Amino acid sequence: MPTTPEINTLHQTDGNQPCFCGSGRKMRLCHKNASPDSRAAHMVRFYRDVEQTISDYRADSPKQPPCREGCSSCCSDYFPVSQVEFELLLVYMERHWSKDEIVQAFEQSEKNLELLKQENKEMYASLVHPIDRQGELHDIRHHAGRNSFPCPLLDVENGRCRVYPARPFLCRTHGSTHTFYGSWRERLQPEKVCEYIDGGRAHRKITPNIADYWNPYEQLADVRIGEKRQLLRQYPIFYWIVLYGRHGGGYTTELGNLDNFNLSIGEHNAKMATHTSS
Repeated sequence: MPTTPEINTLHQTDGNQPCFCGSGRKMRLCHKNASPDSRAAHMVRFYRDVEQTISDYRADSPKQPPCREGCSSCCSDYFPVSQVEFELLLVYMERHWSKDEIVQAFEQSEKNLELLKQENKEMYASLVHPIDRQGELHDIRHHAGRNSFPCPLLDVENGRCRVYPARPFLCRTHGSTHTFYGSWRERLQPEKVCEYIDGGRAHRKITPNIADYWNPYEQLADVRIGEKRQLLRQYPIFYWIVLYGRHGGGYTTELGNLDNFNLSIGEHNAKMATHTSS
């Protein structure tokens, strides 16, 4: 697989690129105040690169994972996503969902949080109490698993993701790719990816390696303050929805803060550095 370029070496594009909201229009004609160098715009281009890598592999490989449309087993797994990825979901929902569907997703997310509180007290405590990123990752590795409820953005009747074009990085790559993480002992464990996909060496033989994509992803998901990377907290989709519903504008996809869209990455990093040091 070709090495994925660093974010700071990605070519800059103008407003003639397709808008991140999925409208199909040019960004300059759709979201006129958005920056083509924004965190959101870069994340959308990053998604396209990931999808191209997976498509190229599938075109050339006779062996592929048994992922299929309508299979939503992993949509009940506990996994966090970054804030910019979540806000891209809200933008997509704003354009493609009805107001009733949006309200239902907020209501379901509140129910999901209550279920988590009853069924997984460790992960619930990790969500609702202040914790740094390392503590978050520790709790996920030791306490997270499959929830009794699916993602609130899933159509449970047909098993289809209702935000599929805007789905986060982990949703795009889970099962369909492999990477290396953890210790060598952990990497060789034959733990299943899901009930339909074997893990370990068997999984690596039928999927592309996306290890080179993790560093660019982290540059977009987190904030650069000088030479250091400031790790930002990530949450599962249902908890992001709860937070925005309770502390934002209510049960709405309208964003009060558009920094992930309107500021360049450099401007956003500088603003976050000021906020962090204050």
